[in-house]
Formats: sequence, structure tokens, C-alpha cells
Amino acid sequence: MTVVGCTGHATTTEVTTMSQRFSKTTRRLCVLVAVAAAVAVATPAAAAPNNGTPPGEPNNKKVAVMTRNLYLGTGLTDIVTAPTFPQFVEAVTRARQNVIDTDFEARADALATEIQQAGPDLVGLQEVSLWRTQTPADLSGTPNATTPFQDFLAILQSELAERGLAYTAVATSTNADVEAPYLDPAAPVNPVVGLPLSDIRLTDRDVILARSGVATSNPQNGHYAAQLTVPTAAGSTVTFTRGWTSVDATVNGASFRFFNSHLETESPVPAIQVAQGAEALGIVTASPLPVIVVGDFNSDAAGTTTPTYANLIAGGLVDAWPAANRNDPGLTCCQNELLTNPVSENATRIDLVLTRGDWQAKKVSTVGAAPFRGAPAPLWASDHAGVVAELKLK
Repeated sequence: MTVVGCTGHATTTEVTTMSQRFSKTTRRLCVLVAVAAAVAVATPAAAAPNNGTPPGEPNNKKVAVMTRNLYLGTGLTDIVTAPTFPQFVEAVTRARQNVIDTDFEARADALATEIQQAGPDLVGLQEVSLWRTQTPADLSGTPNATTPFQDFLAILQSELAERGLAYTAVATSTNADVEAPYLDPAAPVNPVVGLPLSDIRLTDRDVILARSGVATSNPQNGHYAAQLTVPTAAGSTVTFTRGWTSVDATVNGASFRFFNSHLETESPVPAIQVAQGAEALGIVTASPLPVIVVGDFNSDAAGTTTPTYANLIAGGLVDAWPAANRNDPGLTCCQNELLTNPVSENATRIDLVLTRGDWQAKKVSTVGAAPFRGAPAPLWASDHAGVVAELKLK
């Protein structure tokens, strides 16, 4: 059933009743207001991360960061490869149901717990999905649906607020914005195709969250020159735009740039990802400040997929993981589409924390590398594991 979340964004679940969800949503709204008021008068010590700098050591130049792919809740391959329009609509309909079944509200609870326990100063998020709908479908190919369905950023921030944590979105890149029809028995029959259709719209975002008390400035974002465009059975082409975002920050006396990105997958055109990686490297190396680079780079650090990872390292970036972990492969991708596998299927390390400048990796670990519950599905907070790093600027 569908209920209205604390931001006015509709969220979907098949597990709880409307009255239970309304009660939780109302409680979240109250928590958000209370946290906002508290942050306005909080001292820096009150906002310190759980594993951050001890009081009295403000200038040790230690920084804690996290990268986390939230998982949009479904795969998209069946949609873009559907050979006919009816199969295209069926694939979109399944994808919408997958988003419901992978239950971001439950996953956001687990993700917020990860952030609470790790206490990062800055978090780079990928696949921060905004889902919207429209009835009836207009079959225009233009993303114009406006009815809120699920806003992953609002849901996650609400969960953080329930824990008394204040993390602000300080930089956002709005990337792919695509819309497609799905079968909706409640919609009128479209006279052109003879099917009852509504539209569902996906807006993909990369977001940087900053913990309360972290000084940030100079937010930037952009899209890469190379982008993947594919034809669909709906008679249109779709570009799944990829981008980056950055912000300058000062933490414990360390001033640096924090760069977050999500590169294209290795297929069907690996050269696009390689070009995006080269552009990202150019942006990072042009920074006048030391840089921490995080993201989902879709290039296995073991070299089993594309040369993008090797190119980043050859270009002067340092991978924090092997610097702090000699025997742990740090696998981060990927669980199955519905997050139902009881045993991890991660086989590659594509979620990275990289640095440029005189940084020392003090501690680097994965989060979300085990199920957050045994039942019901979804069992995993995301199809990716995240990475948390404690770094020190020398």
C-alpha cells in the first residue's frame, strides 16, 4: 500500500499496515524538526562522529569518509534489451515491483545504522534514486511524472534523524532522468496501444552528505562528456547520464576536496567508462587541494574487467584499501537483483576510496558485507558493500 512520507513523498510497502506506517512517518517528522533545532545550538563536540577525533585533539588532521551505493532497487537490463513494446512494458512493470520488493525503507534503516556506527565526516552516495509516477501514461518519452513514489535521499535522512544524526546534502549531481510506461490496472486503457498504462520516472543522483559541524564550501557537480545512449523498444533512445560531485571541506585541521562519482558499467561499451575515468582523473588532478576520491567506479581493482582502475592508479591516485589491508580482498559487488541471496555473491572490488596528496590510510573497512537480517527479504542493505576509511593528512 502507499502512504505519504514525512517529506510528502510516497513510499511503498507490503509489510506494514497504513496506520503503522502513518504513525512512524509522523514520528519521523517530529524527529526531523527536533534534530534541526538541536543542530542550530549544538556544540562541535556534540556533533563528533562515533569513531572520530577525541575531544581536545581538533587538529590531528584525521578524516573519516564513506562511499555507499544505495542501489536503485532493480536492474534495468531487461528494459533496455526488450525486443518489442509489450515486452518493454512488462520489463518496466517488473522493475517497478522490484523497487517495491527491495523495500528501501527497510534498507535505509540498515544504511543509517551503518552511518551511525562508522561516524563518517563525509559520505559519498551513489544511486540516490528519486522515483515518481504519472497516471495515465502519456507515452511522450519525456520525463515529466511528478507524483512522488520513493525519494531515497529523504528516506535515508529521516532514518538518520531518528538516530539523532544530522547529515546535510552539501553537493548533488542530478544525472539520468528517464521515464517509461508500466501496466497499471487502475489506469485508463491507452487508445494507441490498448493497454492500461501509467508512467514511472527514475531520477538518478550522486550526493555528498556532510556531518553537522564539518565546514564545507565550493560545491561542484558535472556530467561526463562520454555517455551511453541506447535505443529502446518504445521507439526512443535513452541516455543514462553519469556525473560527479565535489565539495571542499576542513576536518580536524585538514583542508581537502572530496570528490564522489559513479562511472558507467563495463558493458556494453567499455570505452565509455574508460573515457569517464580519464575525465574524472583530470578533474581530480586539477584540484589545488589534496583530494579524497570515493565512488562506484565499476572497474574491478583486480583488473578483471576494464582498465579504468589501473588508469586511475597510474595517474597518481592511491588506493586506500591495499594500503591498510594486505590479505582482505575487500569485495564490494554484487548481491542479486532482489537482495534475496543468503550468502554474499560479491566477487569484485569496484567501490573505492582513493587519495591524491600526502594521505595516510589509518583504517579501511567494508560495511554492509553481511546481511542485515535473516528474513524477510531484502536481506542486504544494498547490492553493493560500502567502504569506510579513516585517513590522515600528513
